[in-house]
Amino acid sequence: MNFFVGVNFFFQGIALANKPGLRRYFWLPVGIGLFLTSVTLYFFGSSIIAAATPDLPDWLSWLAWIIVPVLFVLLALVSAWSVSFITIIIASPLFSDLASAVERQAQDTTPSTLSELDNSAANNKSVMSLLNGIWKDLGRELRKLRYHLPRLLGLLILSFIPVVNLIAPLLGGLYGAWIMSVQFSDYAADNHNMSFTDSLAQLNQNLLPSMGFGAMTSLAMAIPLLNFFLLPAAVAGGTLLWRHNQTNKTE
Repeated sequence: MNFFVGVNFFFQGIALANKPGLRRYFWLPVGIGLFLTSVTLYFFGSSIIAAATPDLPDWLSWLAWIIVPVLFVLLALVSAWSVSFITIIIASPLFSDLASAVERQAQDTTPSTLSELDNSAANNKSVMSLLNGIWKDLGRELRKLRYHLPRLLGLLILSFIPVVNLIAPLLGGLYGAWIMSVQFSDYAADNHNMSFTDSLAQLNQNLLPSMGFGAMTSLAMAIPLLNFFLLPAAVAGGTLLWRHNQTNKTE
């Protein structure tokens, strides 16, 4: 049942991310993702379509009316999926703020409007401290990259080994769920100055709810274009997962 507790955190995150005080965190990642997808299509889409649709004889020219729209849709979906990770890195400072706001919502201590929250805390920060926070958030994302890339490379190598490659899709799915739980619960952990190593250990100690949240999130994030809209929900759900795991740790 603990597995489904984790699954439920994702849906609770959707509800939280749509609360009036948190909606501004929703639109910026969506805008970043759609902008990057549009740029990718603008610079690469036309050349890819041109290469895939060489000059057709006149009697087959009607095929272009079918091939070009299909290729454009496929390219849009692939671009949306591929730039989602870049979107996460760029929006990481915003997601850290979102995790803090979600915690305040969960504790029922949030000011009546987010502007009150900004006036009481954010305005007291100097420009230098804000810049330091951005560098800190980006550094944390690079730390996650250093953790994930060797393991993803190992999975890729396994997929080329006969017999062993039969279980590679299963291992890939499990690790995909783990990546999602690590990625989206770590914003709250970082806000509380928990080291990345300790954050991993806490997830491992609460493996079933962590994998339940990660599995649901990885399924949702696999849907191109929609994944941009679900990023804030994943951060909110990951924050709830962190709070749950932290409570179990302290009991």
